[in-house]
Amino acid sequence: MFKLSEAQENELLNQPETGMGYQVVEASKAGSYTREKFIVLNSEFVFEMMASQTNTDTSGKVFLSQLSYSDRQKLNENAQNKASIITLNNMSVLNGRQFRNIVNESKNENEGGAIENPVETNGEEIFVRLSAFDNDRRVDKKKRCLRPGSYTTTMEDYLKCKNTNDDPVERYALPSNNKIKFAFYIQPLKTDTLQKGTVQPANGKRGGGKEAYFAEGTSAGTFLKQTSY
Repeated sequence: MFKLSEAQENELLNQPETGMGYQVVEASKAGSYTREKFIVLNSEFVFEMMASQTNTDTSGKVFLSQLSYSDRQKLNENAQNKASIITLNNMSVLNGRQFRNIVNESKNENEGGAIENPVETNGEEIFVRLSAFDNDRRVDKKKRCLRPGSYTTTMEDYLKCKNTNDDPVERYALPSNNKIKFAFYIQPLKTDTLQKGTVQPANGKRGGGKEAYFAEGTSAGTFLKQTSY
């Protein structure tokens, strides 16, 4: 696990997410011209990804991260504080569709992901963002809004996940098995645009939950509260 500098954290905060709480980044390490793929959590913590051949039934490659086996040990307060700074040059973020194509993961045929669906507005519904981090960087607590390019789920789907004891990591296809600890409630204004869809299979997780994507973020004052999950 590595950590980005504050300047690079801010650079990623100005780019959209791949999915709720994470970005899949293509970049080259300082001193190298080879572009690699990384998973970045909370626009802050970096995990290298390794390409390995899949079994003989498929022709593509699947990208595996350290997250698949050691994130629960690494993502604790001591590890976060001791993480070495890494510099990534020419960072670009893959959207969900691009990432699925790379790892050869199937699409949910019933309904596409949020970015594949029409833009709409909704000034009444409440949306919920789930995170393992108390300081979720995509929630601007000073302006009390959601930053551009951020994902949430719907309140209805969040309650369904909790009431049925579903695993949010599986339901929202999160790359880390780290426990979800916090919920952030957002109520966009009628002027705020969003796209709704179904979480597609990704990161070896099934997906199937509902997601909302806010390309332009939300207006100031739309962040309502933060609670424990």
